Amino acid sequence: MANMFGIYLKKQRKKKGLNLIELSELSGVSCAQISRIETGKRGMPKPDTLKKFSVALNLNYEDLMMRAGYLEKVTNC
Repeated sequence: MANMFGIYLKKQRKKKGLNLIELSELSGVSCAQISRIETGKRGMPKPDTLKKFSVALNLNYEDLMMRAGYLEKVTNC
């Protein structure tokens, strides 16, 4: 699951036209940590790191939390 999240994060970063250094500067997360997340060499980022990514990439925080497995998608019956 961590690798799937990493692939998603990399896709979103590239979609915004950012390289690792730019995302690092915008988010306050080190280039090395971002690289490890994107390649699946690091476990799932903590919620505070996800918040930083959501702000830097202008993504929905709750969506990132669901993709990371911290929240379950709620459906109406």
